[in-house]
Amino acid sequence: MMGAPGAKDRPTVLLLHGFMGTGLDWIETARNLAPAFRCLLPDLPGHDGRPLDLGGMEASFEAYTDWLWHTLEPALPRHFALAGYSLGGRLALDLACRFPERVSALILESAHPGLSEPRERRERARHDEDWARRFENGPWPAVLAHWYRQPVFASLTDAQRDSFIARRARHSPQTLARVLRATNLARQPDRWHDLPRLPMPIAFIAGAEDPKFCTVGERMARMLPELTLVKLDGVGHNCHATAPAQVAAVIHRLCTIERTPS
Repeated sequence: MMGAPGAKDRPTVLLLHGFMGTGLDWIETARNLAPAFRCLLPDLPGHDGRPLDLGGMEASFEAYTDWLWHTLEPALPRHFALAGYSLGGRLALDLACRFPERVSALILESAHPGLSEPRERRERARHDEDWARRFENGPWPAVLAHWYRQPVFASLTDAQRDSFIARRARHSPQTLARVLRATNLARQPDRWHDLPRLPMPIAFIAGAEDPKFCTVGERMARMLPELTLVKLDGVGHNCHATAPAQVAAVIHRLCTIERTPS
């Protein structure tokens, strides 16, 4: 697992990247957290240059999360902070719900807790299956150019879009199709009802130019009065790529909250 600056005796922050990313996407955030924190920046399964290996399990969101935990847990201390962006945030939330005694703080960036309505799930499943087929059938990386033209990425400049495409083009499109089929939002458990039961402090970060996830954050704040909701001005969907110091400041603040004994 890739590490970043920060002494090993410092509190640990596990940072999970988004779909088509790598652990290095978090490196500037991690540098801003050093030396106060030890940061771990793993590549998610299927994003590490190897075929997607889920230990023989049929590809599903549960199997993907199980395999992620299986690979990460040996390197983790008893308690650690957990941050994730987009897909990484959805995985982080799932892990926090399953292992709440291990997670000392949870930071979600532009991450959806899940779909409640069957109609929404059907529509999202069709949407993501269409993309999976486009990944498989190419041409690659031209498909990436279309991916980064989706409304959620509307705030990207041409230079930012070109940079993302160049970095993501190194991935295997066939493997990404498998990852998307296993982890898409339609297959994710609906975790909205689990949020109020989580014992750790939680932050939600969204870019002010990303109205979809600002709305998600506002809904979450109505459910969780103690939620730290942060909307970053001038920022779109991928906050830590655009404003790593500001994202690091949110993580640092949440991880050093003095909690009132219950």
